[in-house]
Amino acid sequence: MMLHSALEQAVKEELIKKNPTNDCNPPKVVKKEMRVIKPEQIGAYLQAATNRNVLPMFYLELTSGLGRGELLALLWSDLDLDRNTISVSKSVLGRNGELKVSAPKTRNSIRTVVVPQQTVDLLIQEHDLHPDNPYMFPSPVTGTMYHPDAATRIHRKLLKEAGFQPMQASYKRVVLGDSDRIH
Repeated sequence: MMLHSALEQAVKEELIKKNPTNDCNPPKVVKKEMRVIKPEQIGAYLQAATNRNVLPMFYLELTSGLGRGELLALLWSDLDLDRNTISVSKSVLGRNGELKVSAPKTRNSIRTVVVPQQTVDLLIQEHDLHPDNPYMFPSPVTGTMYHPDAATRIHRKLLKEAGFQPMQASYKRVVLGDSDRIH
């Protein structure tokens, strides 16, 4: 598609007479089926997160619907304890070993998310572990934000420890309801 666009511009500028890609059919994008953590499986997943000391991060992901990059870019200043909300205004991407923080993919992705009290309680406990760090979920290795690939590796380990099938497709989060409490 990018080549087609470039060659269309060349036709407009009369550098070539015809776009040779006009008769080409781009390959169809095959969408993988989304795999969802079922409500009855959530307990095992959260227990695995507890065992690895990452429960607050993955519990917030489950209860908020935040994307992984949005979750990892959170600062403590994004949490409003009075309203039980989180302001989502940035996301982190990992490219070539470097982290890049930028605005989320779309304007609609900049939002305020209400989270359950139990999630806020877990976040407060997490904050007590590193009160001087501005990052909500600092990497234990660097003290700065997690690299998205590291968080994905942890997620896969949690799935494996919780007894899920090997990762042929990625599991997506589900939003926990009031009945899905951890004890």
